[in-house]
Amino acid sequence: MKMFNVTERRREIINTGILLSEKGLIQGTGGNISCRTDKGFLITPSGMDYRGLIPEDIVLMDLGGEVIEGNRTPSIERNMHMQIYLSRKDVNAVIHTHSIYATAIAAARQPLYPITDNQIALFCGTVPVADYAPIGTEELAENAVRALAEGSGVLLSNHGALCVGKDLNEALIKCEMLEIFSKIFILAKAAGGGFVLSDEQVRCEAEDLRKRYGQK
Repeated sequence: MKMFNVTERRREIINTGILLSEKGLIQGTGGNISCRTDKGFLITPSGMDYRGLIPEDIVLMDLGGEVIEGNRTPSIERNMHMQIYLSRKDVNAVIHTHSIYATAIAAARQPLYPITDNQIALFCGTVPVADYAPIGTEELAENAVRALAEGSGVLLSNHGALCVGKDLNEALIKCEMLEIFSKIFILAKAAGGGFVLSDEQVRCEAEDLRKRYGQK
């Protein structure tokens, strides 16, 4: 991951929040964003509009859950972000959204099964759904980490969605695409179907894409 100073990272978090709002992936002050630092992680404050944030509003926390820098109350979902960083050394950014179609599937407590091969390219198959727990609880954090496992996206029952990445840009792209795949899934169901790709098809497609897709 490209290294930024703390102020630059704070600005990047704010810009990401504004983009999430513009793209309709969050509403109002909903959702939360974080990125890993050498001291722990930076995270958005609780209940504040992204468009009004300044770098000093972004809170720096350690991986023990203590605030290192900042006078704002950190996001209510700080435990979820922290637990993901503790369990996944490869993750450097976490974004939690309330995007409409992904949240609709999460409200149905239904995994997002792969009905397009593009979903395999980005999420390696099914996007799982975490068991329900109240907002901001340790139980929700544990459920999210368990369901996410080694993947890059998870649906949060009756709540929303969460994606991770090697940096904020990758996590943002995953959030955008998760919403698109969720919309396709719902529309396909409404049209009377949506054929789920088999485990073998997913395995073969993922293996082939690793060999042939993208820059080497």
